[in-house]
Amino acid sequence: MAVGVGTGKDQGQGQGRGPLLVFDVVGPMAHFRRFYTNSSSLSYPMPPRTALMGLIAALLGRERDSYYEALGMEQAHLGVALKTPVRSVMQTVNYLATDDQDWHGVKRRTQIPVEFILPRPPERFLRYRVYMQHRDEGLINGLYQQLARGEYCYPLSLGLSECLAWAEHSRLYRPEEVNRVQDPEEPLEVGTAVPLPRLAELPPVERLADRRLLKDRMPLDFDARRRLKAVVDVLWEAEGRPLPLRLRGELFRPPDEETYGCFLEL
Repeated sequence: MAVGVGTGKDQGQGQGRGPLLVFDVVGPMAHFRRFYTNSSSLSYPMPPRTALMGLIAALLGRERDSYYEALGMEQAHLGVALKTPVRSVMQTVNYLATDDQDWHGVKRRTQIPVEFILPRPPERFLRYRVYMQHRDEGLINGLYQQLARGEYCYPLSLGLSECLAWAEHSRLYRPEEVNRVQDPEEPLEVGTAVPLPRLAELPPVERLADRRLLKDRMPLDFDARRRLKAVVDVLWEAEGRPLPLRLRGELFRPPDEETYGCFLEL
């Protein structure tokens, strides 16, 4: 793998960081429930950070409610990029009404509208690119070995258990191979979803003439009791194209990619 050279104000700082794991999660459909919805189950177009935590916990074989600290923002750095254009479809789903312990559905059902995310033709599958660093290098190295062998402790899904998925194109980069920039003075092409507080300034309108920006409020982290610890507005491009942005904090670029990325953290 080629060795990246640091630029901007952060020449060589990547050598003080852990390895960067990159892999794609692929599947035919997804549902990432918006935490602020009520009776209708609306979906985010891409996984929020909490969904990424659950996906990685499934890869590692962690039980429910057992991974919030190990994959929280203090330990894990997670980012995501939309790699295929998406569309959404509303589908009414029959659920069992279990208020009176009718687990067989004999008495009645309850119908809930659910929004599913699908790839836009001619694409056949959704594709999300996940970027991960962790304080525990052994965890990252072990996870990479699992992905390289195609081994998952639990089946992967894009949100709901009905939305089965798989991982592809896993790569692990040493710290010195990753190009890192700290507080760039000029806009850079950013391909990942961006927490809005990281945005230093909006780019000129003429640079966004062919781009469509989307924004939504997403959860970032849980505490040990599954209560939200952090929520933030997140910005991305509707087609998955990079955006020319000047951001605060650190940006990274793997040696075989042309755009920079940032982690979903404040």
